[in-house]
Amino acid sequence: MPGLEGGAPNFGRWTSRVRGAPEVLGHVPVSCLAEEIAENSEFGIWMTKRGLWANLDAPSLRHAIELENRTQVLGTFTGNMAEAMVAFQQKRPPTWGPF
Repeated sequence: MPGLEGGAPNFGRWTSRVRGAPEVLGHVPVSCLAEEIAENSEFGIWMTKRGLWANLDAPSLRHAIELENRTQVLGTFTGNMAEAMVAFQQKRPPTWGPF
């Protein structure tokens, strides 16, 4: 099995962003990916999911970009984009407002 040379798992060069868990056999643990998704604002997660599903049927790249632009504009009304920028500048985790 690839990644199990010598009977021991082969740790890759990637780690998860939140927990720092190492990649094993080419994959980061799914619990780490869930934590990384949950780090984002509720609105951001919701609109990303809606955008992914909507863009499966997008007739063109232009339509997909228009949906993303709309999402970004709507996101500014939550106050979370401003919070994300301030938190980044202050090197702290953001405090998301309610959805």
